[in-house]
Amino acid sequence: MQEGQKFISRDFKEGDTILQQGDTGSHVYIIIHGSVDVYKQADERSELVATLHSGDILGEMAILTNEPRCASAVAREATKVIMVKDRTMRMALLNNELPILKPLTRQLVLRFREAEQQSSLYRTKIDQLEQENGDLRQRLLRYETDGENNLQ
Repeated sequence: MQEGQKFISRDFKEGDTILQQGDTGSHVYIIIHGSVDVYKQADERSELVATLHSGDILGEMAILTNEPRCASAVAREATKVIMVKDRTMRMALLNNELPILKPLTRQLVLRFREAEQQSSLYRTKIDQLEQENGDLRQRLLRYETDGENNLQ
């Protein structure tokens, strides 16, 4: 792999780590063939958040936000990717000249939609839990004031 190359083709075997949560991002990855599992580490456990396939892009968030990787990616099977250097990606965004921009934009929109759906689901669950909590508090208050017969 030469230092000046803008695009690098790379093969990963099943189980190989492609990128690691917390690392600094230096490349965006475009999956040519194969599939990749994306995991987030939280509270000492690893949670599968997505499986990506041919044509999908990963690693773009660290490049766009200039923050550490927010997830890890592991080859689910033999996988070939094209790696785009962060500088190349930034220059392409400024000059609007890489064909990757349209699929990248599409993927980002999909990820934001998924995040909004997830957020909506969590808000609904929180509302349900708050309602159940209120009901339980009322039952407990009745029990404490009227005795065991009024629990229903």
